[in-house]
Amino acid sequence: MTDVAATKGPSKSQVTRRLILEAAAGLFREHGYAGVSLRDIAEAVGMKTGSLYYHFDSKESLVEEILMLGTLGAFAASRAAVEALGPRADPVERLEAALVAHTRFLHDEEDFASANLKILHQVPPAVRERHVQQDRIYGRYVADIIDEIADTRGLAPGIDPSMLRMLCFGALNWSISWFSPKGERPEEMARQLMILVRHGALAPRPRSPS
Repeated sequence: MTDVAATKGPSKSQVTRRLILEAAAGLFREHGYAGVSLRDIAEAVGMKTGSLYYHFDSKESLVEEILMLGTLGAFAASRAAVEALGPRADPVERLEAALVAHTRFLHDEEDFASANLKILHQVPPAVRERHVQQDRIYGRYVADIIDEIADTRGLAPGIDPSMLRMLCFGALNWSISWFSPKGERPEEMARQLMILVRHGALAPRPRSPS
């Protein structure tokens, strides 16, 4: 017997909520946090401002969910890609899988990613602090992979694991402001970055005796 509940699609309320989030993310990306009102968001979705309060009780709760979707979505994509490799995968390969998935998510969900980068320092301090805590959990996940690389493969002299992580994420995150595909997929940037990591950040392999 078919499980109707399992095959049922999203409710009308869930669809509307998603439309609100997508519209708000696009507006925040374009105009910044202070430049967008709930009325602007409601008009973009084609509803009255009062109806928007059925889904979000404040502008702060709306922007906090947008920030959360950006971070948790990228984290979920990266973790799924790493876990698909299996527990015995080489940590360098796991790092590449995480960065490729992260980049793919950024460009598939560009409005959410861009809104995160543009408005994080504009939102109320309490909202920003909660978001930073979520971001640190994701950062720690990738830091653990880099620490394993350092322990098992080694890093080149002068390479700081924490700085390496920040440089990787910084380069990929800001690609949404300049990347213009000309036949390339966005994740190719992550693969290019991993070439630099392999040949510049990892300790050189000892030469076998001739």
